[in-house]
Amino acid sequence: MVEDKKTDMEMSDNLGGNLKTLERLCSSSFELLEKSDLKDIAIKAGSQLENDKKLTTKYFGEKIVIDIATEKIYYPDRQKDESFAPVDIFSSSIILHYLNNADGTAISGQWIAYRELPDGMFYFRTIPGVLAAIVKKYERSSADLIKTIEKHGGKKSPDFNNGAIIYPFPYFPMLVVLEEKSDEFEANVRVLFDSNSCHYIKTDIIKMILVYMARLLTS
Repeated sequence: MVEDKKTDMEMSDNLGGNLKTLERLCSSSFELLEKSDLKDIAIKAGSQLENDKKLTTKYFGEKIVIDIATEKIYYPDRQKDESFAPVDIFSSSIILHYLNNADGTAISGQWIAYRELPDGMFYFRTIPGVLAAIVKKYERSSADLIKTIEKHGGKKSPDFNNGAIIYPFPYFPMLVVLEEKSDEFEANVRVLFDSNSCHYIKTDIIKMILVYMARLLTS
């Protein structure tokens, strides 16, 4: 539990948040799920309904279980102290947001920048700072970045030799493109989003996903 708390604090500190705020968000999100048609949510979110109180989905390529009855989210394929490893509360808040907001709109296949998302202009100047750790680690090796993304359920981009598509959720792809460092230019990372992303995740929560992704790809 010490490590889980450390992870939660690192994540919340990145956004100036705190654990109590995240706990309240998760609690209210579970209440909303409790009142919802879980079969409908499963269809719209590309997830599976295991029983009348339990959903499963993929989070960055790894299976997770959302147990509405116990208000727990965990990794069924990870063992921790003879029980399933819990998903950290930072990620839990994102997962619950996705389930409650997914409306089933088809992925468009058209990529847009963060600033083109609804209210994206308000946050986009902070995004390079969030992605700085990725730039530092992979500045001369897009191949290594692509391999790391593939380890987390992603795939190499068919359109960019130095890019890969990562899936925080089944219906929420993100395209990560690295421009490697050269004698003339510094390295840079761009992250693009499907133009229908707003039907699944609100723009401020997308920034939270980027914070988590940066940590995941550089840890």
